Amino acid sequence: MSSIRILGSQGSRSKEAFTTCIYVNQHTLIDAGNIIHALGEEALHVNRIFFSHAHLDHIIDTAFVIDHFFSKRTETLYLYGLPHTLEALKKHLFNDVLWPDFSQLYLPNTHIPAITYVEIDLQQSYAIEEGITLTPILANHSVPCCGYFIEQEGSGVLFSGDTFRNEALWKRLNEMPHIKALIIDVSFPNHFVNIATTSKHLTPAFLKEEMSHLKRTELKVYVNHLKSLYTEQITQELAAIGIGETMILKDAQRIDLASGALQQALHTSKNDKRVQKLTEIGTALSANESLDVLLEMIVTEAKNLTNADGGTLYLLDNHALHFKVIQTDSLHIKMGGTSDAISWLPLPLYLEDSTPNKTMVAATCALEDRLINIPDVYEAVGFSFEGTKQFDKGTGYRSKSMLVIPMKNHEKEIIGVLQLINKYDYNTHNVIPFDCEDEKITLSLASQAAIAITNTSLIQGLETLLESFLKSIIFAISKKSPYSAGHIQRMVRLSVMFAEAINEDQTVYANKHFSAEEIKQINFAALMHDIGKLATPEQIIDKACKLETLFDRIGLIETRFALIQKALHIAYLEGKLSLEEKSIKESLLESYWHLIQRSNTGVEFTNDEDRASIQSMAQEPWNIDGMTYILLTQDEAYNLSVQRGTLTKEERDIINAHAKLSVDILNRLPFPKKYQRIPEISGNHHEKLNGKGYPQGLQGDEISFEARILAIADIFEALTAHDRPYKEGMPLSKAMKILYTMAKEGEIDEDLVRFFYTSGLYLNYAKHFLPKHCMDEVSLDF
Repeated sequence: MSSIRILGSQGSRSKEAFTTCIYVNQHTLIDAGNIIHALGEEALHVNRIFFSHAHLDHIIDTAFVIDHFFSKRTETLYLYGLPHTLEALKKHLFNDVLWPDFSQLYLPNTHIPAITYVEIDLQQSYAIEEGITLTPILANHSVPCCGYFIEQEGSGVLFSGDTFRNEALWKRLNEMPHIKALIIDVSFPNHFVNIATTSKHLTPAFLKEEMSHLKRTELKVYVNHLKSLYTEQITQELAAIGIGETMILKDAQRIDLASGALQQALHTSKNDKRVQKLTEIGTALSANESLDVLLEMIVTEAKNLTNADGGTLYLLDNHALHFKVIQTDSLHIKMGGTSDAISWLPLPLYLEDSTPNKTMVAATCALEDRLINIPDVYEAVGFSFEGTKQFDKGTGYRSKSMLVIPMKNHEKEIIGVLQLINKYDYNTHNVIPFDCEDEKITLSLASQAAIAITNTSLIQGLETLLESFLKSIIFAISKKSPYSAGHIQRMVRLSVMFAEAINEDQTVYANKHFSAEEIKQINFAALMHDIGKLATPEQIIDKACKLETLFDRIGLIETRFALIQKALHIAYLEGKLSLEEKSIKESLLESYWHLIQRSNTGVEFTNDEDRASIQSMAQEPWNIDGMTYILLTQDEAYNLSVQRGTLTKEERDIINAHAKLSVDILNRLPFPKKYQRIPEISGNHHEKLNGKGYPQGLQGDEISFEARILAIADIFEALTAHDRPYKEGMPLSKAMKILYTMAKEGEIDEDLVRFFYTSGLYLNYAKHFLPKHCMDEVSLDF
């Protein structure tokens, strides 16, 4: 029996991933998403391509395979497809505009056209070499599309094509027990409900609904066509419905037509392809920055390289081997890494009497720095496998062949152990011993893996250091101004809540998604948005009243007024001032004092009439019995004349300067590439869409989406904060009304403000951070 090879399994192209293409045999392919890269010169022998549909990711390499081998071909290239598919190829690809019309070009020295179109019939099976037949089945996609039954000698596999809900497909599968496996399209994560429905692709949730139609329990269900950007999220969501990572197809894997079982490409590949795969794995390992994902990948790829059924990865810490990843494919066990936590106790390298723990094979591997290859653990001498036997007894498993490999970093220090179990022979369907090639290739992988683990740990350590450094700056700000520190902490939380809410949205931001790293970048940017305030004098940052410098000067004025009042009384007693004159002046003095007290708080708006009265106090000193008394100094009057808030223009300019200073400080920090936008996001949160913000006066699209989020979070927190010394926190209705007005006046992003309101995000924040008396009813009409 033959097997089919997955040349391309992804829903989009990237450096390491290619789109749909299935190698049926030397002459026949289904779809053309990855021919040249996968087959190289072997692509010359391809004479038939059966298309599922006409979308670019399924036809793209057709153009290159006929062009590249044109001078060497002696047979036409038959292109099979539905009428719509063939018409699209003729009209939009081989049209003498986008690409030559090879159906009108003859192969060199022949009268054979380079390509020939063949319209497929949904009621017909197409026989090709080796007794293989291809039978189309209609799919449910945004354009006419079909899948194919691939059958040989009474067994086979169904490739669904790009599909959405398709009850007919499940009905056919229920009636065809000889079909051993299904390859089905899952393109988007669950939160992309709208785009998946519109484009007619499945999500994990949709697949779960579809599989309710499946009455067969033995059918193997493989998933393909994942969009590369969402692979990690889709993988997690598939796992939640019981489809493990091993059932997600990867380029170069094989599926046996007799059993539907997955055969790893390296099992039937030559050693040079094995080494090539090892190189690809090394590249992937070095590119991964998540330790959990990395550890999981090491075990998965080690199993793939050796056809092992199970694998365990331990990391060495404090003289013990700690379980980090455990996988057994046949038992569907997947623990550690990104899966469920492992509660098993670590393996000590030394016993209680300080002697080496040589009874445990993994501990011996680490202690003696040696590879251990055991053909059958039940017959092994010198090691205790009681725990393994207990596991087998409880699960019905039979542990047999085992390969245990030490993992050493670049300094040749043991950092862990990789243990593989039960090498599978796909020809005999038996468990066989690991061979010397397995030892060599796994030792090489273990070496690369150890270095990758060390590097990833260092990178994560540096990230932890970066975050701790940023938080220490906030700590420094809190010592200078606890109110500013509180603002930063709440504004950070609101910014992250904003990003997370956008990720969950299925309406206006259904197609907008922040990765985990992008959310962390927003978190860091928000943490640093007020770093420039380190250089702002605290008497300005926390200026609670207009007369405050290092202290509130209203006390000086109160003393000054008391002296004036005393002078008035003495003048009256000495007969130099009548009772009426004394009363008039005392009444005026009292009104002035009340005006000063009221203006000093900065709570109410200071109107022009009050400002004129304040200026007159500074310009018109009082004369009492030949003595001159100053009511207010020019500086006191200037500060009291501020109409809104407590800061003068000069003090406001100093405050505003923190934004540019923040950017200058952040631009001097060597952020890693993935966080290089922190200075821009952080420094532009005071910019306004109408160009009236600061420090650069940016407008419109010059202000990034992330900076717009920070702007709204910063304003809303400042409006509702209830711990400021100079003002009371606003109720929700008033704060939201101000945001609404600013949005309507083109200062901040109206769509984001509307989302902030309609999603209930403002209320969710308020429940966590605002006192109950501030949480009144909000009603806005956008």
